[in-house]
Amino acid sequence: MARLKSRILGPMTGKLAYLVGYERLGQPVLRMKPKKRKKKKPRTDAQKAVNLRFKIVNLFISAINDFTNVGFKLDVAGTTKTAQNGASSYNIREAVIGEYPHLELDYTKVMISKGELPCPINPKVELENNVLTFKWHVDPLCGYPLNRDQVMMLAYLPANNTVRFVLSGARRNAGTDTLLVHLEKGDSEQSKKDDVIETYIAFISDDRLSISNSVYVGRIEVGNFKNIKMIEKFLTTN
Repeated sequence: MARLKSRILGPMTGKLAYLVGYERLGQPVLRMKPKKRKKKKPRTDAQKAVNLRFKIVNLFISAINDFTNVGFKLDVAGTTKTAQNGASSYNIREAVIGEYPHLELDYTKVMISKGELPCPINPKVELENNVLTFKWHVDPLCGYPLNRDQVMMLAYLPANNTVRFVLSGARRNAGTDTLLVHLEKGDSEQSKKDDVIETYIAFISDDRLSISNSVYVGRIEVGNFKNIKMIEKFLTTN
């Protein structure tokens, strides 16, 4: 049974024969129920590649969804897309590389926020004692309101598909901020060892009406980092 909220010409909600009416993002939508189709020809590699692209990106976006809900909110404003739709569409199109079935996500091409605010300049990141320290160049000529922008930082740990992030960190003119990460040691059946961290940074305006494109800061290989620190410690104490 369907209901007409505003008489015969109003938006319909519910099912009526092969029609389904509902609201999406505040707008009335009317679509036909899909008909059951008989299986036809086997799916082509091109069709399988499309599905695999969606699967790869959606696994990533589902983990960082709270970040991209902010990062792509302004980009999709005024459209019928959600922030998740915008983030998925961009990264499916731009960040998946390789030929089917050997497709993978290129983290250097991933974008987790999209906008017109000036990006962080020469960002760098270091790891020590489960703390990531992000640094970026501070332009001495950068005045109000840009100097009031806040940093957004994200660390993605692909081994366990987990994420650590901050949406409103230090001001642009601070030049540095930290992000605490929890690294799994892989000593349980539920978790793998976190040996790689993919890092990103962006800025958001103080009034939340502007945001920058995200910038890939780099990959931290945890095992190599620990080995380097141990060697440095040995050399300085001997």
